[in-house]
Amino acid sequence: MRLTLLSAGYGFLAGIVAAFVLWLMELLAHFIWSGPETRWYIFTMTMVGGMILAVLRHWYAGSGLNEQIAGARMLESQKRRNTAFLAIMAIVAVGFGGAVGPEAGILAVVAEMSLLISMLIARDHAEARLIGEIGAAGALGGIYGSPPGAAVIAQEHPEAPKLRLYLAALTGLLGFILTVRMFLPENPLHIHLPDHVPAGDGTDIIFAVLPAILGAGAGVFFLLILPLITSVLSRWEHIWLQTLVGTALFAMLATAFPILRFSGHHELEEMLVWGQEFGMAALLGLAALKMLALALCLSSGWRGGAAFPLLFAGAAAGGAVVWLLPATPLTVALVSGMAAAITAGMGKPIAAMLIALLLIGPVAIWPLCVGALVGWGASKLAPPQVLH
Repeated sequence: MRLTLLSAGYGFLAGIVAAFVLWLMELLAHFIWSGPETRWYIFTMTMVGGMILAVLRHWYAGSGLNEQIAGARMLESQKRRNTAFLAIMAIVAVGFGGAVGPEAGILAVVAEMSLLISMLIARDHAEARLIGEIGAAGALGGIYGSPPGAAVIAQEHPEAPKLRLYLAALTGLLGFILTVRMFLPENPLHIHLPDHVPAGDGTDIIFAVLPAILGAGAGVFFLLILPLITSVLSRWEHIWLQTLVGTALFAMLATAFPILRFSGHHELEEMLVWGQEFGMAALLGLAALKMLALALCLSSGWRGGAAFPLLFAGAAAGGAVVWLLPATPLTVALVSGMAAAITAGMGKPIAAMLIALLLIGPVAIWPLCVGALVGWGASKLAPPQVLH
């Protein structure tokens, strides 16, 4: 009973903390990007963010999202310094416009909190590991809005307590939602999609196939270029130099196409306007460039997650079908493309399907299922990947 109450209570607290950290990230980004929307300013601020990250990586190289979640079980006190560095690096990455999601920074802050709580109340190492897992599940449950998906991601080991992780993720989502409603004007991770009335005759499923294929292609493209870019950057001996080179390339991309900045979930409407102006080929190119920007950021130390950028790329790739087949409902194309991209490219297809189901919502449930299935099939074609 004690551990069950601990799972519910600490999961709830982790969801609250996740909402506040996300709010701070949004404030920092708003402050940094309140200047002129000129190309020189975009390039300068992106490079400033990269230089800060280069200095931080000179002291601590950091770790990816998969390593962070696996490390939630290892709560030795000497890891506190590394966790603090990770939190600062991830918050800088989001604030300075990196093409990454907010997951890494939030997980790092919650991991720091887990260290402190485990020192106070954990009776043994197993309980300390449980606290770390509960914190990760609660935070991810709030970020993704999907307790099942968060629990699947947090459960890195067969002996992890499934039911307690599900409970922590569920209460984490509750804490996240209550905090957002009390202190924020709206959910900063909410994805706005056009209204859609299902045809009811099965045509939505047919229309969803091609957008799903293109969305899955965007996810697989990301999986293929990420190790390639990482290999190229590793040719520079010093890790801080790898960060500066990767940042310079990303800064040039962001300067040429400012829409590539940030995780992408706030830029969906701008993406649709962009597509109306420039057409199908431009949207397909935008999806590829977003994946390139994401891979550059992750390879050069801009700590974050891939889920939200994958959703953006999937929406761009799927939305391109509307210009090829105008009869395709826009929401059907967007939803199937998004579900396929995140399922194919996130590195954990089952968790990604659960996240897509609840994060995107039931606005077009059958196209979402088509996208998830196509993305799952595409993920089998790519080399084995870890969580991004």
